[in-house]
Order: sequence, then C-alpha cells, then structure tokens
Amino acid sequence: MTRFPSFLRKANVLPGLLALVLAVGWAWREAAHAREGKPLVPSQTVNLDEVKMSVYEHEGHPVGHVGLYVEGETQASSSLVAGRFVIDPGKSPHPPHVHPDEEILIVESGRGEIFCEGKTTKVGPGSVMFSAPDVPHNITNTEDEPLVFYFMKWTPKPAK
Repeated sequence: MTRFPSFLRKANVLPGLLALVLAVGWAWREAAHAREGKPLVPSQTVNLDEVKMSVYEHEGHPVGHVGLYVEGETQASSSLVAGRFVIDPGKSPHPPHVHPDEEILIVESGRGEIFCEGKTTKVGPGSVMFSAPDVPHNITNTEDEPLVFYFMKWTPKPAK
C-alpha cells in the first residue's frame, strides 16, 4: 500500500485548496483596493481664503459654517481632518458625542463653553481642548457674537 505525504491525503486536499483560493482572492482584492484607493494627503500649506465654508446643520437647523483644510489618509493616520468652524450665537454644532479619533480644538475668537470628560469649562480666544478617543465632548457658543475655532482629528494607523 502506497502512503501519500500528509498534504496529499484526501482529507487535507480540499481544505488546502480552499485556503489557497481564499488567499488568492484576498490578495487580489487588496491589490485592487490599493490601485483604486485615494492618494495620501500631500504635505502642503492651505491659506484661509482657499477653504470653502459651507453651512453646517444639526437636526435640520443651521448652527454655523464649517470648512476643511485637509481630509483623508496620511502615512501615519488612517484618517486626518483639519478644519475651521464658525458657530452662530447661542448654538452648538451637536450635543456631546464620542468618536475613535483624537481631537484638538483651538478657539480663535468668541466665547463659549467646552464640555470634555464630564467637565464644562468657559473658553475664549487661545483656549485649547484635547479629547482622547471615545471621550464625550462638545462646544457651545454662549455669547451674541460668532465663536470661531479650528479643529484637528486623527486616527493613527495600527502598528505593523
């Protein structure tokens, strides 16, 4: 009786072929995704007059204007967004929320309150908020003038 090597036995051939087909399919999908993927955000300088501001609404009501300087994937981040927000008097872009990104918010002008990690702080020009991932936070304009802030959010790529 001839004995076949273990990798050629009937019980091992089918799972082995299935694993090979799945691996080839996965590699093909990854290669296709890489070819179709958006390019990384390039190193650049963006001036304020290049930023297109749009009305920002919450639950169908305008609360201010937002514009993005950069948005997309970078060499070190799976997601990077940097922008400027002008909140109308007495408004907030949204109630406290969480997301997986880290975020920095810098107040340029106006006055309001920032809720972060369970604490509400009065803020004005030069105030900075840092929010770690999944920490509840928001900002509210408490005055009669617009509140302007800049923000950056990013999600680091997993370590290889």
